[in-house]
Amino acid sequence: MAPTKVYVTLVLGLALQLIHVHGAPPLLSNEDVCTTPQCVLTAAAILRDMNPHADPCEDFNAYTCGGFLEREEIPQDQESTGYFHVLHDQNNRIIKSIVDVSSVKTPKGPVGSGDADNDSDSGSEGDSSESSEAAQRNLQKLRDLYSSCMDEVQITKVGRQPVVDEIKKLLNEFPVAGSTLIESVVVSEPSMDEQTQLDRNVLSMTLAYMGRLGLDTINSFDVSTDLKDSKRHVLELSEGGLGLPSKEYYLDDRTMEIYETTIGKMFNLILGEDAHDVDGNSTALSSSFQKEYATEVPAKWAAIAKDVVAFEKQLAAASTNINDLRDSYKTYNPRTLVDISIMTPSIDWSMFLTNVLPAGTDIPQPIIVTSPAFQQRLEELLQRTTPQSFQQFLVWTMIRQLSGNLAQRYRQPLRELNSVLSGVSANVTPDRSKHCVSVVNGQLGDMAGQYFVEESFKGNSRKQVNEMIETLRAAYIHAFPELDWLDATTTAGAIKKMKAIVQLIGFSTDSPNVGSSLSLELYYSGYKVDAKDYFANQMRVGLWSVEKAFRELNRPVNMLKMHMVPQTVNAYYSPTQNQIVFPAGILQPPFFHTDNPEYVNYGGVVAGHEITHGFDNEGHLFDSDGRLTNWWSNATSEAFYKKARCFVDQYSNFTVKGADGKDYHVNGELTLGENIADNGGLKQSFAAWQARYKSDTSGRKYKNSRLPGLDGMTTEQLFFISYARPWCSKQRAESAIRQMRTDPHSPARWRINGAVQNSEAFALAFGCSKGAAMNPEKKCDLW
Repeated sequence: MAPTKVYVTLVLGLALQLIHVHGAPPLLSNEDVCTTPQCVLTAAAILRDMNPHADPCEDFNAYTCGGFLEREEIPQDQESTGYFHVLHDQNNRIIKSIVDVSSVKTPKGPVGSGDADNDSDSGSEGDSSESSEAAQRNLQKLRDLYSSCMDEVQITKVGRQPVVDEIKKLLNEFPVAGSTLIESVVVSEPSMDEQTQLDRNVLSMTLAYMGRLGLDTINSFDVSTDLKDSKRHVLELSEGGLGLPSKEYYLDDRTMEIYETTIGKMFNLILGEDAHDVDGNSTALSSSFQKEYATEVPAKWAAIAKDVVAFEKQLAAASTNINDLRDSYKTYNPRTLVDISIMTPSIDWSMFLTNVLPAGTDIPQPIIVTSPAFQQRLEELLQRTTPQSFQQFLVWTMIRQLSGNLAQRYRQPLRELNSVLSGVSANVTPDRSKHCVSVVNGQLGDMAGQYFVEESFKGNSRKQVNEMIETLRAAYIHAFPELDWLDATTTAGAIKKMKAIVQLIGFSTDSPNVGSSLSLELYYSGYKVDAKDYFANQMRVGLWSVEKAFRELNRPVNMLKMHMVPQTVNAYYSPTQNQIVFPAGILQPPFFHTDNPEYVNYGGVVAGHEITHGFDNEGHLFDSDGRLTNWWSNATSEAFYKKARCFVDQYSNFTVKGADGKDYHVNGELTLGENIADNGGLKQSFAAWQARYKSDTSGRKYKNSRLPGLDGMTTEQLFFISYARPWCSKQRAESAIRQMRTDPHSPARWRINGAVQNSEAFALAFGCSKGAAMNPEKKCDLW
């Protein structure tokens, strides 16, 4: 093969010529070379990313992504880089062009009717003055939120005071006689004797107060779908309170030393007595103060930091292993209020729920407790924790979660901590506009998504994705009876479930209907945005989000709602709704494009991956109606777990290099579901594409023509390259370790190499000899 750069130059040159060609492209057969602009661009991108000198049978990641790895550098302000990040940034640039008032671009809208049965991806909501006026108000709301976030002059002017005010409110909720914190924020000394034990009523009311604000503490209540009745919502009690990503970090002495220092610095910055400029207010800090408070921690704050760390270490020790938290049976524990009160009597749960739930909301029973054992261990911890220690922990919890809404100087110590966890230098100033776009996406995401869809989700994307899903469904239905480990009863159940899977594509059509400006305005009406008060916006969105979530308790589960906004670069499978969801944000190159050859689109495997989640180690526990129930025979279930064990062992042998130079092993148990989805998705996507490809050798019905500059490669090889390319990435060592401890996805390199190692079709496509690294003797196979 000639050097990649030569091909890229030729292909890009051809693209420039073709982009200006008018008229319909000629019909192509499977043996022809596709020279449409999109084919040319796709071919160029593949060639740029490849290293043709690497052996695909020894390291497919190096072969497909070698050019990417050599060419790309991780941006200074990011933990990693790859196509998810590229596409995420691309989508966010579109959002910025909408919300930034200085943008020269005038947003289009509204997007369309939101008719889920309409094959077109956008349409007209109508030209009524009412909807037009709503669209203008929505656009103004988006821009007000963005501009409030971008107004760093105003954010700097208010200084630390907004967080200090919130801490004052918290200390009034949770007073402790003789508290250092009460003295620091000039709260009246409570008229009470010094306490040695937590007061049950005070503790319960304080936790409810913080819960209403949307702040994480030792416990959190969420509204979720009942795993055994997918039509109804339930209240779920889960554990929380840790300031570090996972319990493993609390066992690392270096990390704990840095964490303790960070806590001390943050207390000093937010509550330090001299944190004022020469005029006696907190609108600015002198350079000498900034230097002093960034490096030195007075003894009283150091002592508080030490106490907070001691409490969090115990909380981490009491917390549940992440593998168990992903087990649906282990985390489905219906309990009455009486049951919960017996587990954790230090908290008055009736008082807590009465004060955290919106007025008029009945306390639902039973409540699902994700870990009864944690609640019992938490009770032991509360019994030995002094009121002052718990008060200090609560104030730290508030500082940790709210200080990100302050000016840069108040965020700096947390950035220094993050640099240890992510590898991103604390000295790099992040692009504020990127952060503010992420705020808009997180808080008014569907509203911004309406304009994103109008810009990026055009043509027949929805129709084509639906067609792909139907062929994948057919491939699975064909495969189930051929699996000798599935008995007839379980096979029938699997086919029934596969046929029942519902797909939502592009954007939500209900609650809210992204195609309707009026629906969007109503949905977000409870969130008031002030263009001049960013901190207040953040407090209001917390209150609004919590109340909106709890209001769902009185409503049935909405089967049409997408739980990702349209611009999201992701997709998901919902086991309780037996539903796969593909936002418009991921239906872009390199994952998908309506004009790409089918082997490229099927090779992206997004649809196949999500469908397979319905049959992974968790998904297979739910039936066709989304209920957690045993529809498997004992023998078949035993065979499933035996086959799944192969993936656990395989991926547990994969390692990544830490910043300390040591090899860290992938958690094969934690990543099992995603690994099953990768492998099954790859296998059945290939089967679905091959069935279409072989049924249309002339290429008149389906687009499978060769790509320019790559016409020496087979379509089968290009299918597997198209699978691997989206995972081309680089990641900082610190970030990789955090991912392995907290993320159910395997590192990108092993998502590529792990899946192709198990693929007979891959080995055949590239002619890999038996025993080669990518064609081992032992292969794992489930679906």
